[in-house]
Amino acid sequence: MGKGDSTFGMATPQRDEWPFPPGEDCYTAWKNALSLLVDCSIPEESDPALFDFHGYSWQLPGAFLHVNGGSALSMSRTQQVIDDRPTPHMVLFMVLEGQVTGNYDGLIQEHEPGDIVVVDYSLPYESETSGFEAIALTFDKASVPAEFQNNAHGLVLTANDHAGAMLGIQIKALVEHIEGLSIHQSQVIVDGILHFAAAAFAAPATRERRDKRFLFQRASSTARLRLSDPDFGPDELAAFLNISRSKLFRLFEPHGGVQRWMLAERLRGSLQGILRSTPDHKIAAIARNHGFRSEAHFSRAFQKRYRISPSSVRTLARDSMRMARYETLLKQGGGNGGAIVEAWLVAARGGELEEAG
Repeated sequence: MGKGDSTFGMATPQRDEWPFPPGEDCYTAWKNALSLLVDCSIPEESDPALFDFHGYSWQLPGAFLHVNGGSALSMSRTQQVIDDRPTPHMVLFMVLEGQVTGNYDGLIQEHEPGDIVVVDYSLPYESETSGFEAIALTFDKASVPAEFQNNAHGLVLTANDHAGAMLGIQIKALVEHIEGLSIHQSQVIVDGILHFAAAAFAAPATRERRDKRFLFQRASSTARLRLSDPDFGPDELAAFLNISRSKLFRLFEPHGGVQRWMLAERLRGSLQGILRSTPDHKIAAIARNHGFRSEAHFSRAFQKRYRISPSSVRTLARDSMRMARYETLLKQGGGNGGAIVEAWLVAARGGELEEAG
């Protein structure tokens, strides 16, 4: 029998290997291949000569199964790309290794190994990673149940979800056994996976979790833009979002409440402001710029949170070695400046205590 035949005389799916080893040719081929769907790039500091993308795939009558991985990269399917390069496809994307950050039409999510996310190519989408391994199952949007076609973009199941664990088992089992199955059998299994996925992602809790995450991101980004206004508080935020105070409080409950979250954000911003400011920039002005009505109120809140006074932080900031370390952390931290500056302060204070001892 031929290579494409099973013992029952039925054709089996053929593996298509990515033919390019790491390097500039791989990078060029990857960009050319993906340009049909997305705009893609690598970080500015990355060397195309070290670029890695690898994988293999199987084409089925109604789906495309792809196992792939690679080094740091980013992809973007903006509205302009959607208009210029329309496609009727959706994807189940399962992370095996690494971490992938996705932006689903404004909803930003971090995906870890075991996560399975729905990507609808008719809607804006961006992703970036410092390195990953994954399985992608691409299918025609019109081929799945209606509840799966609509409002599924950015839905996530994790390995901790019973449905997510079961879906992951099915996807990985298909990859493991597909070359021992016929094309017909493989497509039947894919259809079963997609019908199970439709039921799993349609669960109210799954959609509520995504929608709550999206609403919190809207709320937090709105609040950050208004934190310099001392009169901006929970009532104003709830009114802007057109939700009740009780819903707003439930939204921020995991973060200690709205007021506590806003105070923490104002203090983080002021801490960063002190480090960026010149010595002649008064701390009282920095406090006012971050929504504090008085320097005294700001100093008490700052001391309570950081166990150090604002003026002492300014003293630490005069140390060129400490500030060089801070700049390095910012470059390595992927933009999470608030968490980075607080971690830096803990380390800087630790060094100060050691020197004093």
